[in-house]
Amino acid sequence: MGDHVLILKTKDQNLLDFITGRIRDGGLHISPCNHSQNKRHSAFIVNSPEDLISKEAEGWGFLKRDLQGFKREYRRANHLFYQPPYTYKTPAKSLFTPSELSYITNEVMKRIKIKSLPDFFPRPKSGLLKSDPMILALERAEIVQFWPLHSSGEDSKESWKVGPLDRTFCDHVEHYFGSNVALYFAWLRNYITWLILPAVAGSLVSLYHFIHPDINVDNSLVTPVYTLFIVIWGVLFVKSWERKCSSLVCDWGIEEVQWRREVRPGFTGRKRISPVTGMPERHFSSQERLFRYCVSAVVTLALLIVAFFFMVLSLNLQGYIHKFSYSRNYLLFPSISWLCDEGQLFDRSGRGPMPYLFLKVPIILHLVTIQILNRIFQVVANILTNWENHRSPIQHENALYIKRFFFEAFDCYIALFYLAFVEADIVLLRKTMTSFYTYDSLRRLSCETLIPLLTRKASRKIAKKEETASSNSRMDEDYDKGEYEQFDDYLEMVVQLGYVTLFAGAFPLAAPLSVICNILELYSDIFKLSFITKLPKVHRVTNIGVWSFLVKGIVLLSLFTNLYIFCFTSEQLMTYAPTFFERVPLSPEEAVKAGSDHYHVIAADAGMAVATTMMSLEHVILFLVVVMWLLVPETTPSVKDEKARREYVKFMESIGSGGENVTITTSVGTKPKNLWGKVKLFHENSEINEQ
Repeated sequence: MGDHVLILKTKDQNLLDFITGRIRDGGLHISPCNHSQNKRHSAFIVNSPEDLISKEAEGWGFLKRDLQGFKREYRRANHLFYQPPYTYKTPAKSLFTPSELSYITNEVMKRIKIKSLPDFFPRPKSGLLKSDPMILALERAEIVQFWPLHSSGEDSKESWKVGPLDRTFCDHVEHYFGSNVALYFAWLRNYITWLILPAVAGSLVSLYHFIHPDINVDNSLVTPVYTLFIVIWGVLFVKSWERKCSSLVCDWGIEEVQWRREVRPGFTGRKRISPVTGMPERHFSSQERLFRYCVSAVVTLALLIVAFFFMVLSLNLQGYIHKFSYSRNYLLFPSISWLCDEGQLFDRSGRGPMPYLFLKVPIILHLVTIQILNRIFQVVANILTNWENHRSPIQHENALYIKRFFFEAFDCYIALFYLAFVEADIVLLRKTMTSFYTYDSLRRLSCETLIPLLTRKASRKIAKKEETASSNSRMDEDYDKGEYEQFDDYLEMVVQLGYVTLFAGAFPLAAPLSVICNILELYSDIFKLSFITKLPKVHRVTNIGVWSFLVKGIVLLSLFTNLYIFCFTSEQLMTYAPTFFERVPLSPEEAVKAGSDHYHVIAADAGMAVATTMMSLEHVILFLVVVMWLLVPETTPSVKDEKARREYVKFMESIGSGGENVTITTSVGTKPKNLWGKVKLFHENSEINEQ
């Protein structure tokens, strides 16, 4: 367990002996294996011996369950006082899960240093610092791949067998894949659970509109109630996830240690003495990085302008920008928009040739354009983020994810924001959302469910290999698998959350459709991880990182978007206060373009009343949001008690040995006099201080 595959692009035996010797000196086991995929490469299996695992687990402060069932820091001296993860299968009843073994091997590998270089070691043009980690040296020595290997036992398929809807599913995922993957599935499960209420409410609203054909999202009395419910729901959903996340991380025994700051291999900087550890470290000032942030922002803005230009062309091609639009003076391209005129190829009224076919072409072209732009920006974002020179992998990842999310979300939402806030046409907004959501869901399900299922069926013989297969066959099976890209999974779900919340009044069916799609997404994602992709590297994270910030931003933004739609884009406020607005009839040609026979404007003497109404509603709802945010705690009382208990045990261990690591012996039934005497003295002093 914890096996990693190392493939080097060399057959030089001297170089291979040097590399394997340095890895063995670092405490790892490394053994060559046959690699049938490419004869020009050298392949090795790297793993950690048992004594190294115990030493690293104690050094990292892994929390293990003692004989009484409580989580506490692992101590090698009391190895027999802990119990293995009883819920799951572990190799030879090991105390450590496959994800922990994989994490230890990878961390030790990154920590190995090169103290001296032999003459035959290849020197790159940029030079090689003697303090570089081993993994950097291997990358510069043309490392082909280094990845954790799937288990040969049942652990690799246990999550799939249990099923995503099982109560213990996330625990099984954490056991094998680590908390970085498990928290994604936990968030998605929590999202699906909380979507049930909006799904029921959205279905009832849609049913109400179906029963009353003369009422729709534009003038419905119930739609504003639904949007208010969605805003409140979004706040409670975010708080529920914070509580759920803290509970899961506490149960898994993962704690964040502030002073352990992992340095990214590509990080460069001037050497200094760390103010935290007192050890030499590389430092890159925030002022230097601020300049690079500004350059990245300018480049990103330029690419957003390019994306906006393509979106404007797409809106012209779809007929949303025409000669009657508010933006006709500066966004209309007559050379393209004429294709949407009456009787032309993309006539939205259905009077063109083969409307059942050609009306779908602009939407498909729009989605294809989005995918192409996203791929281009992905390359640019990687270059910019590397240039920003972030110290830790988490900081680097967050900066990259923020860039990519804003660009890809911009591509997805720009047309919807244009229709909602420029054209103020909720009818076209609803139609466009329906089209975007439908096509995007079909694309996602086909790429992540149907294609993997066909792939699995085609490779069924490989999947049915004996469980006792050797490491070599496992390596060959994993070699051609792709890397797992977690960003895409998060992005799809967060963008979908925007469809549900940002324009809730325009598309109430987004919530019930999302429940169905997300259940399929759960199964397709765990299938992909178990059978289609390589085993991802384990990261012991305590939250979902920057995605939590982005979800909060979308939920907060939904308050303002839905309120604007209620007051200006739709006739919902006019339904409640008809004296504030006036109806303006449209000509037949304008009605065909707009999808309605009239539009509404604020009455001559009602402008102040409408503005006051909107500001009052915004303040009241925002006040409710803040109150709910403050009243609902981020952690449950049980989690607070468990964290306090762990701190107490840790403190007692410290004072019991003068700072050395010892065991609180309540788990084995003994009470050393020196330890309990100090505990008694500690409590007596506490009581005196309290008095």
